[in-house]
Amino acid sequence: MEHLYYKPSGKIPVKGVFISLITSFVITIILSIIYIVLQWFIPFVYFNFFIAAGLGFGVGGGVFIAIGAGKIRNTKFEFTLAVLCGLLAWYCQWALFVSLMSEAGGSMGVGMWIRSSFNLKGFWYILTHPDILFQAMLSLNDAGTFTLKHNTVSGTLLWVVWVIEALIIIGGPILFSLSGRSTSPFSEQNDQWMEERDVEGKLKTVTDPDQLTQEFIAGNLKFLKDFLPADDLSKDYATLRVYESPGDPVSYISVTNISHRPDKKGELKKETKTVIEYFRTTPTMKYE
Repeated sequence: MEHLYYKPSGKIPVKGVFISLITSFVITIILSIIYIVLQWFIPFVYFNFFIAAGLGFGVGGGVFIAIGAGKIRNTKFEFTLAVLCGLLAWYCQWALFVSLMSEAGGSMGVGMWIRSSFNLKGFWYILTHPDILFQAMLSLNDAGTFTLKHNTVSGTLLWVVWVIEALIIIGGPILFSLSGRSTSPFSEQNDQWMEERDVEGKLKTVTDPDQLTQEFIAGNLKFLKDFLPADDLSKDYATLRVYESPGDPVSYISVTNISHRPDKKGELKKETKTVIEYFRTTPTMKYE
């Protein structure tokens, strides 16, 4: 039944490899620089984890963009690129941090050096000499890099903090890649990603996904015309998204249930659940 749903072709264009590598690496380095700048000027340890998450998922978004630009339809390639970019982000931000510390002057105030200046030559030297970088990490771990409740954090506790940050930075792109760009419908006929279009109107909530799937498999798309009245104020409904490309006879559809449930405060919270994703449709299927 795999042919009933979209399945990436697995193609990796040679040109696309270069485009995706260059694009993702440039984005990763830029985000790593922004990450350290934020850490440097916002020396609040609890906030650093949110910044790390921003870097991780930002890099994941960069990989998504790069895969799209390179027209890569191979999920393993995207996963591998996500791992590489995650490692690159972690390594680059450390190289920049160490280079800034080596140029710093003053003393440790609220967990950061008072002043420093960026030295491109110094940054490049540390970036290309991992042995020096890791030796610097050992020295920084002994001295500590920030304070917590007026106590300098160093040793084992600091290693734990660094490991958590590394997992966030490296894990973000990996998680992002699991439903990344390469999994989206691509028109092999037109050599381009299919355009996404949300159909206006609300469909009736899908109560039996298995039955609906069987109807689709039988070629009956009648459900896709079962819209609720325009003046219906129901909070529970389904939406339809279409993936198509001009001239390509094959298109794909996804159906999502939308519901609103009260939270602990009594406020309605929107919940979404994908019922069918990337189901293959052709002009021969019937809507009656």
